[in-house]
Amino acid sequence: MENIHKATEQAMPMLINPVTGTTIGVPYNQQNIGQTIRPASTALLTIDSEDRFTSYEQKRISFTGYNSSPYDFTISKNESLMNGFFTRLAVTEVVFPTNAIPNISRTTNVINIEYASGGTTYNSTITLPEGFYTPIALETALQSTIAGTNALLSAFTMVYGVNTGISILPQFRYKTNNPAVTIAFHPLPYNSVAYPYPNTTKQLFDLLAFNNINEAPAVGGGGGATNCEGTRYVDIVCPQLSYNQPLKDTSSQEIVRDALCRIYLVPNSYDNTFEPNTADYTPPGTVPTTIYRNFAQPKQIAWVPNQPIGQLTFQVYDDNGALLVPAGPNFFIDNIEWSMTLQVTEN
Repeated sequence: MENIHKATEQAMPMLINPVTGTTIGVPYNQQNIGQTIRPASTALLTIDSEDRFTSYEQKRISFTGYNSSPYDFTISKNESLMNGFFTRLAVTEVVFPTNAIPNISRTTNVINIEYASGGTTYNSTITLPEGFYTPIALETALQSTIAGTNALLSAFTMVYGVNTGISILPQFRYKTNNPAVTIAFHPLPYNSVAYPYPNTTKQLFDLLAFNNINEAPAVGGGGGATNCEGTRYVDIVCPQLSYNQPLKDTSSQEIVRDALCRIYLVPNSYDNTFEPNTADYTPPGTVPTTIYRNFAQPKQIAWVPNQPIGQLTFQVYDDNGALLVPAGPNFFIDNIEWSMTLQVTEN
C-alpha cells in the first residue's frame, strides 16, 4: 500500500517553490478540477403589432387615427408588461411583411416632364398608381403614361436594361423618337402643395436614378444604375426600451434614433440570376414578401434591474428616416402585421 501511495503522489503534478526548490504540495484536488458554468437565465418578451387592439371588434372599427397603423402604435395593459431583475434585452427574431410598403408609393409615384416642339414648351405631371413595380413593369407604366400625355410624345419609349455588348446594366433609357421633340424630367419642389415632403425624401426622379443632366431638354437620355427600390431597409424603434441604454446609437443618416434593430429588405434566400432586362428580374422591395430575421448577434440593450417594462410605443422608419405609412386605401384589412421576439436576460 505504501508503494501504491508513493506512485500516486509521483503521478500527480507537484507545485515547486522556485526559490528553495522544495515541494509545496499538490496544486489542485483531482476530485474538483473544474468550475460549473451555466448560461444566464432568460425570459421572452414577444411583441405583435396586432396586439395594439384588445379585440377584433376594436380592430374592425380602427380604420384611421390613433393606433390604426402597424408602423406607429402603442401597446398598453392594466399591469406592467414585464417585471423582474433583468439587466439586458435583445431582439432575436423579427417577422416583417412588406406588402404595405410598395416601391411606388405616395412619395415616389409623381414626376414632372417638360417637352417641347417648334419653340413651344409644355409641362405635365405624371402620376402612377401606388403599388409594387418590377423595373420592367415600371418601364412599361412610364412609357404608356408618357406616350399618352400628348400626341407629340406618341412615339416615346422607355427601356430598362442597357446592353453594352458585355453585360446588361440596370439603367433606364428613353427617347422621343422624334427629332423635332425634346423631353426633360424634373423632381417636384419639396415642401410644396404638390409635394408636401422634406428634401430628405426620395422621389420617383431619384428612384429612376435621374440627375440634373436629365433636367436638360433632349431627344433622349438615361439615368444611373437603379434597382427601383422604394426603401432598402427599415428601423424598428421603441423609445421606452432603448431609454436606459447609456451607449447611444449613431448613423451616417442625417436623422439618428436609438433603434431596436434594422431590417434590410433582402430575403435570406435571395439569389437573382435573371438579367435586368427580363420580366423576372425582381430586386428586393419591388415585389411583396415576408422577411424573417434571426439575429445571430443581436444588439444587447442595457436595462435598470428594478425598473419594470410598462407601456410601449413602436415606430417603423424607412431609409429616409421618415415614418412608414401603409399604402392603399384598404391597408387596415391587409395582412401587414409584424412580430418580434425579445430575449430578456436576468444577469
